[in-house]
Order: sequence, then structure tokens, then C-alpha cells
Amino acid sequence: MQEQLLQRTNTSFVLSPQYLSLSGTITGSEQLKTAIARFLNRHLSPSKKLQPSHIIATNGVSSAIEHCSWAFCDPGEGILVGRPYYRGFNRDFGLRPGSKLVPVSFEGMDPLSVSAVSRYEDAIRDSHGQGCRIRAIMLCNPHNPLGRCYSRPFLVELMKICQRHTIHLISDEIYALSVWRHGHDDATAMEDFSSVLSIRPDGLIDPGLVHMLWGVSKDFGSNGVRLGVIISQDNDDLLESVRGVAQYSSISGLADYLTSTILADEAFVDNYIRHNRAELAASYRYVVAFLQNHGIPYARGANAAFFVWCDLLTAYLRRRPRRPHGEDTAASCSELCGKLALRKIHLGNGEDFGSEQPGWFRLTFSQYRDQLDEGLRRIVQVLDSST
Repeated sequence: MQEQLLQRTNTSFVLSPQYLSLSGTITGSEQLKTAIARFLNRHLSPSKKLQPSHIIATNGVSSAIEHCSWAFCDPGEGILVGRPYYRGFNRDFGLRPGSKLVPVSFEGMDPLSVSAVSRYEDAIRDSHGQGCRIRAIMLCNPHNPLGRCYSRPFLVELMKICQRHTIHLISDEIYALSVWRHGHDDATAMEDFSSVLSIRPDGLIDPGLVHMLWGVSKDFGSNGVRLGVIISQDNDDLLESVRGVAQYSSISGLADYLTSTILADEAFVDNYIRHNRAELAASYRYVVAFLQNHGIPYARGANAAFFVWCDLLTAYLRRRPRRPHGEDTAASCSELCGKLALRKIHLGNGEDFGSEQPGWFRLTFSQYRDQLDEGLRRIVQVLDSST
């Protein structure tokens, strides 16, 4: 999709001098915040209309996550994240703020099911019992690495838990516009995307506990632009605390201008999103057909983001029926990872994502077809190798 975006950019990138100085762009210009508010109001249907004053721009969503961690937690306090989770959360929470990522385990339960919400409350109590106070729950919705959306009832029940324990709900919605199919996948129902902003908080949760993050890295394939946002509609203290340290995550005037110009072109954006969704859906179908043809298990029900969560270890062991007696799973997984590395195959290792089962990997399919083909070919070579 980058060619389409670049073509639009190259036809209208006319700068004025203000974008070569800091001006009002440390936390985003008024033009940028207005464009983002209007864009997200159109696409996320918030229950309370977004205003520019609700938004702080940062140089990427990673910085936005770090800001939230720093603002909500003292060093050693915790943020709950359901397993598996985006592997960058560990770094974003803890590297500088010193907060602790506290994983929530589901033990075979669907982590996005409404019944799984109770595990978060269990984790809050268990963590407190171990001396770690939980300050927030972090969601990635749509989910990274599972490529699914949390249901509206799930979000409602999670809000109730946050209210009971007075903890913040942070929803990373960086894939919000990358939902590319609806309905059912075999027997698996696929949830449509619901932003936390679209749920009216009345009677559920103090609105000052609800925060959303978004950026251009994923939905617009532009992680080099380095632009994300923190959105908090009813917590001025959070926004003010972030403004106090915003110098260290300020965006460039060029990124500010580019993003505000593109988002203001609604006809282009609507066409871009439709095209992007169609391309993602086609690429997903192509990859899962390949996995099925080569006997590689994968998690069903994906309908968003850029990933297939697949079980390469099971496929690898099936091809080695005479493997040494007593060889443990950890040794087999280590052997598989070593072979993938030797073939220069870059996949997300499930161990880094807090996977509860060994041998799962995140395969990113939002690539050019020739790159996909080469990567998939090398994966099968590894699975079929005997040495």
C-alpha cells in the first residue's frame, strides 16, 4: 500500500516555514489534532465526540505506551496483559518507567472470550497478594498476535473490573482500521471491531479510567513516520502529565503536516482503507491456504491486523516420527528456532509473546507476494529437513 500513499503524498506536499520549526508541534499542531479527531469520529463512532483537546501526539505508539506506564505506575507496580501479547509491551512498560508487565494466563480458554474476563480479576488479586499493585489493564484491540477483535460484551465486563478495582483501561487500537472480514471462519465466530471509545461509560466505569492509543504505523503502513496519539477524554491529569515530558517524544513538523494533510482528504482515506482491507484479506487467504496444504496448524478466526498465529513445532514434529526417545519439547523448539534462523526466516517467536504453548509463531502476511513466497518456501524447507 505504500506506493498508493506515496503517490498521494507527492502530489500535495507543499510546506510552509512553520513546519521547519517546533511551533506547536511538540504534542501535535491544532491542525493535526483536528484532523485526527474528525477521522476517528468518522471511523470509530465514539459515544462522546472526540475533540482536539483530548489528543496528545507522540513519536509513535510505543512512546504513547511508555508515557501511560510512567504516568500511572510507580516503579515496580504492574500492568496486566493477557497472553499471548505484543512482545514490545515488556520494553515499553518497563525499560525506563520501571513498571512490571503482569501476564494473565488462560490455560486453554479462549483469551478473547467473555468467560476469560474473570482471569483478569484473579490476576489482580494474585498480584496484590504478591506485593505488586496493579494500576492498569492493557489491551491490543485488534489483538496482536492473534489477529482478532475483542467483543463488545468482553470490553463491558472488563470495564466493570477496572471500576471495581479503580484501575485504568488502556486500549491500543493501532490496527483499528485493518479489519478485513466479517462473519464466521468454519465454526468460529469473528467479532467486529468495537473501540473502547464507542462504549458509553455511564454505569460501567469512571470515564477518567478509559484511554485509547492509535497511530499511522499499521493502518497506513507508515511506521517510519513516527506518529501516534494518546486519547483521554476525561482525564486532564494524564494529559497534563504527558505534556510535561512531551519534549522527549515530540513529533516532527513534517510528520505533523503529512498526517494532517492525508487524513483531511476523506475521499482518499476511504478508498485507501477499502483497498488495504481487500489486499489484507487476499494475502491472508493465500497464506492460510499454503499452511493447510502443508499441514501446518494455525489459530482460526482471524479477521484483523497482519498476522497468522501458527504452530510450526507440531508440523515439525509430525515430520520427524523417529525423533530421539525422551527428547523434550523445549529441546525440539530450540532446534526448530535454530534452523529457522539459519535459513534467515524472521518470524515472531511465541516465547517472546508470552505464549502459553511452545512452538507457536507469528507470521506476518502483509508483504509483497514474492517475499511471502520465499519466506513460506524456506519455512517448509526447515520443516522437512532431517538435520
